[in-house]
Amino acid sequence: MKFRSLLSSLIQTTQLIGVISLLSSSSLHAKDIKQKPNFVILLADDVSSDSIGCYGSPNPHTTPHIDKLAQNGIKFTNMFVSEAMCGPARAELYTGLMPQRNGTYRNHKATNPDVKSMVHYLNDLGYRVGLAGKKHIGPENVYPFETVPGICGKAAEAKPKPDDWRGVQSFIKRDPNQPFCLVIGSIHAHSPWTVGDTKYWKKEEVVLPPNLVDTPQTRSAYWHYLAEVREFDRQVGDTLKILKDNKKLDNTIIIVLDENGTGMVGGKWTVFDWGVRSACVIKCPDSWKANFATDAITQYCDIVPTLIDAAGGTPSPDLDGRSLLPLIKGETKTHRKQAFFLFNNRVHQTKGDPHFSIRSVTNGKYKLIWNLTPQNLYVVNVTSTDLTGRVRPTDHGRIYASMIDRMKTDEHAGKMVNRIRSRPQYQLYDLQNDPYELKNLAENSEYSAMISKCKKDIKKWMKDQGDDGHVDPEGMKVIKYNDYQFPYPKTN
Repeated sequence: MKFRSLLSSLIQTTQLIGVISLLSSSSLHAKDIKQKPNFVILLADDVSSDSIGCYGSPNPHTTPHIDKLAQNGIKFTNMFVSEAMCGPARAELYTGLMPQRNGTYRNHKATNPDVKSMVHYLNDLGYRVGLAGKKHIGPENVYPFETVPGICGKAAEAKPKPDDWRGVQSFIKRDPNQPFCLVIGSIHAHSPWTVGDTKYWKKEEVVLPPNLVDTPQTRSAYWHYLAEVREFDRQVGDTLKILKDNKKLDNTIIIVLDENGTGMVGGKWTVFDWGVRSACVIKCPDSWKANFATDAITQYCDIVPTLIDAAGGTPSPDLDGRSLLPLIKGETKTHRKQAFFLFNNRVHQTKGDPHFSIRSVTNGKYKLIWNLTPQNLYVVNVTSTDLTGRVRPTDHGRIYASMIDRMKTDEHAGKMVNRIRSRPQYQLYDLQNDPYELKNLAENSEYSAMISKCKKDIKKWMKDQGDDGHVDPEGMKVIKYNDYQFPYPKTN
């Protein structure tokens, strides 16, 4: 009888210990989830980094919120996007893969259907993942973001509706014990440049980049462009206030990116730095004590593994990107030896159009641009007047037409136009002394060994990426997605 009583007591004690252990484990798990950082990514649309204050903009008052964030965070001065077009830039950012491997190797093209994105990786780690504003990616199974309403996502909208932040606030406040990742895809400063207040600058005093030609059309467009850059900065400020008001700021990693460069000629749709170099400011929780500027070479594909790493996961070695956490935590001062770029284009995104393929590499000091089809006229929609003889009825189309007209009387205008439309096989630039890439060094025999080394590096990268250098592989069909036409690989 005593034995049975003792046995019963032992069983009850064991059960109690098990319950306590289970509760303790559950409590620790909940605590662990709460300690995971939230992520907010604010992505501009067609903004060149030289128009952002903390990146050296000569025009004041454009980005006060981003500048303040950079003072208290990490400023990356050598962050690059692999391909300077909206679709490829976003696909690289969201998948951790470069364009040739994720499938979005030219604009308006769908990502390969078997690719995973940040949504899958972070969902597996317990995160809610939402997107507000511009999407410009597909198909849905690759990018199953929760849609967060209220922010205009139509990039070419001349009169977008005012931001309604209620959807963002609701997403942030919901499920307080579950970490979240929110992407806010702005449409600023995509053309047309019709939003924002130009009162902060006198048009005649606006400083233009040296790769543009100072015509009335260019000056007016750039003036309005700056106002729209400030609109993106305003969205950054609004987002920070929402996080602060909801007491989320101290446990949120904030990433501000300017996407690819401006849609003005020589930025987007090129591999010039004005197109592929991206502003990137990362603000970590104060306890991380991450406050500095770094010139380490980084690319958009590094963001996904960074999120996975910060969320407590292990990034797949199959990703092209590598986690930036060692850099952020001060464990290293370097990241990549080189950054690689590509450009694939057809004017109207259909076969039969003139096409142009470019591959490029930089070590941060020099850049080689290898034009794979130098025999072809370089034409993108901004410069389509070279093909059609008609001025494209857009702001950037009128800028280019005014540059062509100025060629008659202005030698500089001629050089800037020919720099765009006629591409030699090789272009080599000293980025430290020539940041706008105006002086091609490729014909200087002093640099022949460097060019050979860069070509070898590009060939290896292309081989690793499965890139044959063509604009399109065979066997494409077009699908309708999100108001865009995406060429899409046929499947068996």
